[in-house]
Amino acid sequence: MILRTILLEDFGLYAGRQTIDLAPRKTASPRPIILFGGKNGAGKTTLLEAVRLALYGRRALGARVGEGEYHAYLDGRIHAANRVAGEGHAAVGLEFDYAEAGVVHHYKIRREWTARRGKISEALMLEKDGAPITSVPKEEWAHFLQELIPPGVSQLFFFDGEKIASIAEGDDDEGLAAAMRSLLGIDLVGRLRTDLGLYLARHSRGEDASATAELEAVLKEIAQVERRIEERTDALADRRTQRESHARAVEGLRRRFTAEGGEIALRRDSIEARRDEVRRQIARREAELKELANGLLPFAAAPKLVARFRQALSVKSGAVSQTALAMIEASLLAWVEENSGRSSPWRAAHIEALQSFFAEHRDDGSSAGDPMLDALGDAAGAQARLADVEERIRPLITSLAAELDDLTSELRAIDDSLTRANEDVTVPILTEIEAASGRLGSTEALLAAAEEELRLLRGNLVTLDRQRRKLLETQVSTASARDRSGLAARVASALADYEGRLLRHKVDQLSREFLRCFRHLLRKPDFIADIRIDPSTFQTHLIASNGREVAKGELSAGEKQVYATAMLWALARTSGRMLPMIIDTPLGRLDLEHRANLVERYLPAASHQVIVLSTDSEIGDDLYARLRPSISHSYRLDYDPDAGSTSVSDGYFDEQPGKGSPRALQQA
Repeated sequence: MILRTILLEDFGLYAGRQTIDLAPRKTASPRPIILFGGKNGAGKTTLLEAVRLALYGRRALGARVGEGEYHAYLDGRIHAANRVAGEGHAAVGLEFDYAEAGVVHHYKIRREWTARRGKISEALMLEKDGAPITSVPKEEWAHFLQELIPPGVSQLFFFDGEKIASIAEGDDDEGLAAAMRSLLGIDLVGRLRTDLGLYLARHSRGEDASATAELEAVLKEIAQVERRIEERTDALADRRTQRESHARAVEGLRRRFTAEGGEIALRRDSIEARRDEVRRQIARREAELKELANGLLPFAAAPKLVARFRQALSVKSGAVSQTALAMIEASLLAWVEENSGRSSPWRAAHIEALQSFFAEHRDDGSSAGDPMLDALGDAAGAQARLADVEERIRPLITSLAAELDDLTSELRAIDDSLTRANEDVTVPILTEIEAASGRLGSTEALLAAAEEELRLLRGNLVTLDRQRRKLLETQVSTASARDRSGLAARVASALADYEGRLLRHKVDQLSREFLRCFRHLLRKPDFIADIRIDPSTFQTHLIASNGREVAKGELSAGEKQVYATAMLWALARTSGRMLPMIIDTPLGRLDLEHRANLVERYLPAASHQVIVLSTDSEIGDDLYARLRPSISHSYRLDYDPDAGSTSVSDGYFDEQPGKGSPRALQQA
């Protein structure tokens, strides 16, 4: 099977009519990958959704979805721009090639619906080789498509990251087991055996009447249990949705509580204590700066003046002359005038004191000595004090100023946070959180009970199926009917033997394929030496190289994802079906090393056609470069919030549009 094109017409985020080419281009070496890149919310999952909807209609939503729910879903998928007064129209379509008996046929599906006056009218068009299918009545077209590509099979070929996660985390996936039996063709043999058993039972003689009644009772009970399992499975899905809704509500309230200062309100005493401590530290730093200001701090503010001062002190064998004093006075007064009006620790009182100092020590001829020496002491001492300005005072001032800035910023942040901590607002939110957490806890308890009930039902179904098989085997061994009944008994015996052999063969084949795929993808190829698969439940048991069973819980998160991917890959290979792969966000839960392994080893070899829907955080520049040799062509999905729609263009994120490939997108 090859998917050729997909049509999106006012569907979901896609406005207008868009037809996207999905077929791999013919190149010298196989390039099976068609890569779609889009950020979260850009419409990647909508593409996978459109494929399923085109093929299966209501069945795409699940086996037990009612018509009302399905019509509500269709109504919600009509693009807003195509709605007028609540009415609108949308469509999805798919073209694909499918081989039957060695002959390739071209199929075209178009599923469209219209919302009018609160009602949905849906139409399905199905063509084969350019003409509507006439060999199957139109009302049976939906069933025909389900037989062509069974939904249980498609979930192993068209899947998203959540499917991988469910296989990786679940201890026993009943849906996966049923899909395995369907995919491997084992369920067909089982149904045929059951039909033959009923035939034999209804044509048996009187002595087998009790066995006949017992078999019919068992089959009736199996049908009832299967219905109950379907009902409980749907109810369990509703419970899980409800739990997720409650969990989101709790998380939203917690974020709101934090935004409103709730966390701060709960810690108000400790925050206020810290605020007082910060204030004390600020006061201490300011006191230290004031003390320095009364000493040598003013000299630290005038490095050029200090340099000249030190030079003057060194004149004439360290003595200070009247010439040096005059030079210092002139330089200082010039500096004061130059810096007047700027922020400076020099004040008018400082300037007056300096002028008085120079006036007192200016030589008026009455003293033969140099009074400057008397004021400053020896020149060496003055030099030492001025050196202390550069070596100790200036770094200390810088450090104190930085600390003061940091403490001031912290104090401002504390004051802001305390202002936000309005208890009148946060206390009601805290009450809401407690109530929502209670609802979440109740839902989780109900969910656990539903899961346990479903587990018991599935165990009961296994027991009943074992009883059915035993009755069929007893019936075959004791059947005494002749003619048609005898022939049916022999056929049933042969089918029983065939089913057992087929099951063993397929399970062995699946085990070998899984080991090959798992080792190929895992960075520890010798970690798992064998796998044992239960033929009745398809539950797997991993065996280490030392013979010890490795529980799935012992695997790392990345190894669980690799396990699930390897199982899906092995099933696809074992089935022998040539179906394309559609994989939505496959790498989101993997670390970089496991991502690289899947990009290099799995995606290029998963199928003859692999459609990958990825974000730029999953397949970034490095992984894209590794995947590029296997990419046929790529598209980028861009969501425009103003228009409320997604556009599709050639190229993957930073890649130039249309590079290396012709235009592959039609829009109208």
